[in-house]
Amino acid sequence: MSRASRRKGREAALQLLYQIEVTGEDGSRGFESYWRSWPDGDQDEATREFAEELVGCVLREQARIDALIDTAAHHWDIDRFSRVDRNLLRLAVGEMVGPLATPAPVAINEAVEIARRFSDEKAAGFINGVLDRVARDLGCVPPRPDAAPRAAAMTACSGADTGSQSALVAAFRRDNSESGR
Repeated sequence: MSRASRRKGREAALQLLYQIEVTGEDGSRGFESYWRSWPDGDQDEATREFAEELVGCVLREQARIDALIDTAAHHWDIDRFSRVDRNLLRLAVGEMVGPLATPAPVAINEAVEIARRFSDEKAAGFINGVLDRVARDLGCVPPRPDAAPRAAAMTACSGADTGSQSALVAAFRRDNSESGR
């Protein structure tokens, strides 16, 4: 299957997930009504099968996928995301953890590109950040080189007294502000 066909399949899967969420239809009924709306010239069996496989994975693994997203998106409730962003995140995480086992960098890049097309201007960066964190949590990509010292500092905070905790938190915040984060 070509890269363009896979992209078209991912876009169709996003639209299917969106439709299923909005209408409340189950997977098979949602698939049927969605494909009827597609122009005949755009019908491609391989694209359709790929999209349905992606959606099926997301629907089967939704609780696990949502938990991974929820953990990665600090201080955000998944229900507050736009429907497009929420389903795009689910789709990409489903690709990483599902039977397709798409490499994390590919799933992330595809999701970011699709976000640029279907969501607002800030969504691509947000989606990239959440998916990068999910991929790191899953062990799909190596940890960032600067993550170990920060993690050690934060771990040290948990057992330190309040004064030491405050100093460590202040140092962590200063480090982040100096690096532009």
